[in-house]
Amino acid sequence: MQPWSRKRIETLLLALLAIASLVPLRFYVESRQWFVAEMATLVTVSAVAIVVQLSSGPREKLSRLVIPAAMLLGCTPIGFAIVARAFGSPIAFEMSALTVFGAVSLAMATSATTDRIRSLALILSGFLVLFCASISDDRFAIVFPLLWILICVWHLVANHWERLDLAMPAAVERHWALQPTVLVMMVLVLGATVFSIKDAVWKSNRLAGGFMPASGGSVWSDPAARDGVGTGDAAIAAKDHAESFGAVDSDLFLESTESTLFDMFNDMIGEPKKLRNKWERRQAMGNENMIPTHEQAAKSEQGGGTFSTERVPPKKHRHFDDASEDSVVQWDGPTGIRLAMHRYDTFDGHDWSQSADLKRDALTRVDINRASWFFDPVMRIFQRSNADATSVGLLKVLRLDSQRIPAPMMTVGVHIKDIDRQDFFGISRDGSFYMPGREKVPPLTVVHVASVKTMEDEIRTHLVAKSASRPVEKLDDRLAPSAASDLDALVRNATAHHSHPADQLNACVAILRNEFTLDRSVEQTATSVEQFLRTRRGGDHLFATTAALLARRLGLTSRLVTGFYVRPDAFDFAAGHASVLPRDVHVWAEVQLDDGRWIEIEPTPGYRAPVYSPSWGLLARRSAAASWPYFLIGTFVLAVGYLTRLTWMDWMLSAVWRFGRPLRPRRRIRLAIQIIEWRARLSGKRRPIGKSQRVWLEELTRADAMIADAARQFANSADTVFFGQVDETTMKAETRLVDLLHVRTITTLTKEATS
Repeated sequence: MQPWSRKRIETLLLALLAIASLVPLRFYVESRQWFVAEMATLVTVSAVAIVVQLSSGPREKLSRLVIPAAMLLGCTPIGFAIVARAFGSPIAFEMSALTVFGAVSLAMATSATTDRIRSLALILSGFLVLFCASISDDRFAIVFPLLWILICVWHLVANHWERLDLAMPAAVERHWALQPTVLVMMVLVLGATVFSIKDAVWKSNRLAGGFMPASGGSVWSDPAARDGVGTGDAAIAAKDHAESFGAVDSDLFLESTESTLFDMFNDMIGEPKKLRNKWERRQAMGNENMIPTHEQAAKSEQGGGTFSTERVPPKKHRHFDDASEDSVVQWDGPTGIRLAMHRYDTFDGHDWSQSADLKRDALTRVDINRASWFFDPVMRIFQRSNADATSVGLLKVLRLDSQRIPAPMMTVGVHIKDIDRQDFFGISRDGSFYMPGREKVPPLTVVHVASVKTMEDEIRTHLVAKSASRPVEKLDDRLAPSAASDLDALVRNATAHHSHPADQLNACVAILRNEFTLDRSVEQTATSVEQFLRTRRGGDHLFATTAALLARRLGLTSRLVTGFYVRPDAFDFAAGHASVLPRDVHVWAEVQLDDGRWIEIEPTPGYRAPVYSPSWGLLARRSAAASWPYFLIGTFVLAVGYLTRLTWMDWMLSAVWRFGRPLRPRRRIRLAIQIIEWRARLSGKRRPIGKSQRVWLEELTRADAMIADAARQFANSADTVFFGQVDETTMKAETRLVDLLHVRTITTLTKEATS
């Protein structure tokens, strides 16, 4: 038996596919360095086993490799789990156990010497692929079992066909189109089956009894449930007890010392400048009533009512010296995103404020998995039409003195465990979720936040600039003329080669991200929009303000957003959440679509831009529009190549023969007969199975006496090489026949023989 037969290769592919099915379960939740190192170790050990096999001689020596290879590969995941935990990057034990299955299957496929061991490797890989698909929440997890089934069907059909060849060599003829035909039929059957049962089976509660530790929860209960029971709040709420998050009925701390978002901005970018001739709009208050609580409330209201783009150097505040945990909030969900708290739609050249009243206290209650969710009635329409794109994250409020709930873009609903009263939640004036009637969200409260993803196709469809009959709002009249002219110049440069509003907006944002510099140092940076456009250096609030103003010059409705940025490197796998710190306060902008939705734009360099995935259709159209000349050239080349395939393939075979002339006589004879058979296949005259080469060559060359004589000399020289001594005449016979029997010559001989 050959050490690397087709059976062995196909079994190895199935084992590698089983290992690949673990990637969606592990890659995005574990330390990527440890995961890559573990997979690289498995591949390296398998490659060493393959090299040792190929260099081994008898089958008895080869069989000794099976047990050591299986033990070494099987112990690799266990060893990595122990070492990773020692270094503070724990790997879930159930994931290590599943990886052991894949490693043992890979070891058996690599070092198997019998069909029984290969069959066992096949069974292990199939179990792992199906099990990983059954516990995964990814809707694309079904791809791995489908690929495994297709390769397995190919494997079984090929084995069955080989057995028929061995049983009836004279009656069975190979046909290259059989296996692809069976494969295509299987794809159609599997696709039709999945489509027919997707609505009947997909909504079942998979492994709800907790068969595996990672099997609990759902997209609506939490993304981090690990025990199969409950909603998984313990994954982010506490370390000692599952129910130790703050009750919403806790007492209010009127004399709060916790920082507001306004205080954090002052720490990062400085206090707002006080404008001259600006009358105090508050009623005078006696000294006896000026207590710290009122001062704190004034700051909170000022931070939520307006946002100034002109700042003075920040003072060093120390709000968290007495705290063991600096986190403002903790987030269990995708990182590299923004959590919004305040939104402003009106800009007077210096300050942002909120003019539109989007307040809604009556939210829509929907019970999902026996949990009460409260939806924005406007966004609920988009969520129901695109339910598959809904994602849920967990937010734990720690030290944020605000009644607002930090939420990602396109948030549609919120849920707090055991809270079913509708008056606990509402939509504030600027469209943000908040808890009415409270000074702040109680500390340690865990909030489930549901948001809807937006596709790039939707943005390109619904991002429409206002027509000439509807002029853009002039909300920046107080902006200096030099700043306005600089903004117009930026828009002209960015949109010179773009016509669609989405492309124009992306071009404007790209200029800010690539040609401007983020610098929060007040000594070196700008403190107003005019200075920012002149120096091209400033804080993120100036980047966001400029982006919003550029969007308005494109005819789009925009607004400013303040909140927090969840850094990509902030997720702690051991803790199960990402910590958001006071230094993570951030400012960005939003643009409105014509259907009422708001999408984020991130103009500040160094911050990850929001991801809007395009559909396959959009990718195809974009690729065709960008590379249609190459597509035409490629189509022409393929057409010419197909029409001239007999000629250039014949040339390639002639080149192979010329490079193979230095081979030994026996190898050269084999190469010559293989080249002749390949040329016969190209001309449609395949050698029948069971017919000897001599008889076949005589029948093939019967129509031409000269070529028939060369074929007889070739057959005689082949017999002499294998059964006698080699002379110069023998070495020239195969060269003569190969030079005479070209593809077109065989085609001509076939036509003459049939006529």
